[in-house]
Parts: sequence; C-alpha cells; structure tokens
Amino acid sequence: MTYSDRTRQLDADLRRAGAPLQRHRRDRMLTALGLVLMVVGILVALAGYAISATSSDPLRQSDGLSLGPIAITLAVLGLALFLRFSATQFLRFWLARLIAERSTPWPDEPTPPLSPEPTTATSSDDAKSAEPTPGATER
Repeated sequence: MTYSDRTRQLDADLRRAGAPLQRHRRDRMLTALGLVLMVVGILVALAGYAISATSSDPLRQSDGLSLGPIAITLAVLGLALFLRFSATQFLRFWLARLIAERSTPWPDEPTPPLSPEPTTATSSDDAKSAEPTPGATER
C-alpha cells in the first residue's frame, strides 16, 4: 500500500467516523493568536516600564505601572491559548499517524479476557495446609 493510498484510506475512515476535517484551521488560528498575545503582552510590559522610568510625574508613572497587570494578563492568556491548541495539533497528528500505521484501523478481534486472580497457594499441598483444620475455632 502506497502513501497516497493510505492517506485516502485515512480520509475515508475519518469521514465515515464523522470527524470534522476543517477543525485544524481554527486551531492554527488560535495558536497564532496565542503567540500574538504573548508578544503583545511583552511589548505592553516594556512600554509600561518605559513610561514609568522616563517620567518624573507620579501620575504618569502610575499610568505606566498600571500597564503591568494588563501585560501579565495578555501574556498568560496567550501562553494558555498557545499551549492548548499546539498540544491539540500535536495529539491529532499523533493519533492520525497511529491509525495510519496500523494495517487495519478497526480490528475485529475480540479483547482478551481478564486473567484470573492469582492465588496464594502454589500447589495442592500448600492449598491443603492453608485450609483451617476441622474443629479449630477462630478467636
């Protein structure tokens, strides 16, 4: 099976499963938005520092200092968006690769039964010695 045949088979399986195929555009856009927000947060922090450091007027300095929480909020929001959607892209790629590498995407073989619980006795002699003796009472 060639690469293009496997790609077509994967697309057909995804359509049959009802997976949205155009979702990656939104994820890439939000990942880029996260990067932009991080950069804007850093620039706002630098602008606030420049305003507060270059002015001798206390009112103007407090204006520059008030940009600090705004900058932190923008940078943290951008980081959260970037991490969330870049991880989504990576995991989606990993899952598609995992499915594509399998020879049959949905195996018909049943799941193996659960193994029986291990017993403490290793032989029949040990099992007999582990049983209580008749007439013995427990306290």
